[in-house]
Amino acid sequence: MEINLTFNVRPTPHQSIQYRKGFAYTPKRIKEFKKNIVTLAKQQLPKDFQMIASGTEITVEELHYIFRYPTNFSKKKKETFLYRSGRPDLLDNINKAFMDALEGVVFEKDENIVHVKDLQKYYGPEDMIKIKLSYE
Repeated sequence: MEINLTFNVRPTPHQSIQYRKGFAYTPKRIKEFKKNIVTLAKQQLPKDFQMIASGTEITVEELHYIFRYPTNFSKKKKETFLYRSGRPDLLDNINKAFMDALEGVVFEKDENIVHVKDLQKYYGPEDMIKIKLSYE
């Protein structure tokens, strides 16, 4: 089976644990990002969708983090495909908040993701996250 989801939100990284007055907390912007991802995922999933059960091997066929062009990009630069280098880092922080948000909605556990084929971050006309999952 295959699932394709598109989220028209700015990819948001999840930094390491933050502390305030000796207590660990999640910043408000991360909570709002995750809540938004959950809402958008539920809107896109078929009505009869059953969450991918724990123990099911999941392959991420495509996971693209698209960031809106900075305002200082020229028209010529916008016409050229450009990867986004720099922060947030692709392999850790940016995936954490997104996958944590999908856990419990699309799949029971993100630990069942066994393969990622196409993982990219680049510039585009608008902020967006695209994901394509396959499983048996």
